[in-house]
Amino acid sequence: MRPWLLLALACLPLACASSDGGEAPAASAAPDAALGLGTDPAIVARCLSCHEDAVGAAWAHGSSHRVLFDCDGCHHIGDDVPHTKAPALPTCDTCHSEVAHPAGAVCAGCHDPHGSANAFLVRERVRLPDGGSAPVHVGAAEGSSADGLVRQGSDAGAAGTGLCEVCHTATAHYRASGDAAAHATTFCGECHDHQRGFPPPDAGE
Repeated sequence: MRPWLLLALACLPLACASSDGGEAPAASAAPDAALGLGTDPAIVARCLSCHEDAVGAAWAHGSSHRVLFDCDGCHHIGDDVPHTKAPALPTCDTCHSEVAHPAGAVCAGCHDPHGSANAFLVRERVRLPDGGSAPVHVGAAEGSSADGLVRQGSDAGAAGTGLCEVCHTATAHYRASGDAAAHATTFCGECHDHQRGFPPPDAGE
């Protein structure tokens, strides 16, 4: 994550910066003059008067994006409402330094920038390499648990249904089939670094 974004998050109340899918703040934070960040509720209301379906439902969830930005902050619509031209669609690396997984994937395959009931803006259905999708639940920065990234090796749900399992068909551990060898049950990111696209811990060392 970019250093300036970490600074911005550090300056926000912890509850507002949460992306755990909990209750969103009643009113978004006013733009911060020093950081130039924040949400204008009038802009959001204007956009959601048309985009009230999937985008509106996603935006209703609490997240750091909801606190830091409004629609215009990313899409640069200005007064062009209704649209006469396509809105800007910024790439995630404008702010984020993490690398998508697997190689060649896009961040939006797993994350919804508008919001999610899951933590970390993880979509409630993620895209699979075969073109399909799978439902996932992520509620905490944990490995094998009811709210974590994997289910295998615990009684927290059906093996193979966690975020770090649903795509895997040839890995030694945590496969979608649920029949792979046992593995560490701690938070996957402790060994598999998102900054490098979640490689094995000894890859490139």
